Amino acid sequence: MADRDITITVPATNFDFLTLDEAKMLLAIEPTDTTQDALIEMLISQCSQVIATMCNRTFAQEGVLESWRDIGDRRMFMSHWPIKEVDGITQLGTDVDPSVYEVEEISGKISIFNGGLRWDEPAVVSYTGGYVLPDECPLPLKQACAIFIREERIRMQQAQVAGIRQISHKGSRVAFFDPNAVLLKLGGKSPSYQAVESLLKHYIRIEA
Repeated sequence: MADRDITITVPATNFDFLTLDEAKMLLAIEPTDTTQDALIEMLISQCSQVIATMCNRTFAQEGVLESWRDIGDRRMFMSHWPIKEVDGITQLGTDVDPSVYEVEEISGKISIFNGGLRWDEPAVVSYTGGYVLPDECPLPLKQACAIFIREERIRMQQAQVAGIRQISHKGSRVAFFDPNAVLLKLGGKSPSYQAVESLLKHYIRIEA
């Protein structure tokens, strides 16, 4: 595996996948209902970061400087993708002519065609990559974030009646559904969590 050092030269200012209005629409909350705005905004940030951690990457657009060694290949896959702009690449401290490499923006792949078997090391790439959030956030990521927010709100509601299984009043009885029993059968993963995993499989950064 290649040895890579990553330096953020222009940090992102927003890491949220959803706007407040988008979240309220996906959660079926009326736009005029502002009673939960602070909670929803917190959950947007929390769930966005949970998803980024699950995918082992940063989705927000940032300026990046990556130094590569032990590449052993013609290809380098940048840590932030899609690639928006490559400012420059050097090999052994010498600028690389853009005509000898090819950038695949969507995957973050940069391939060299210099007649050799691989990039000369160290190869240093200065570029801008990632999404301008929340506007450019892919719809599957927005959906995954909304699913997590919805589930977290349900958990909060369940916590208010934790330990209560049945209420009796004047001969009437109301039994409560126990979600923990279902989670145990699913190995601890809720259907919502499984749905999010399915949505995220194409966005995961596999390398360490």
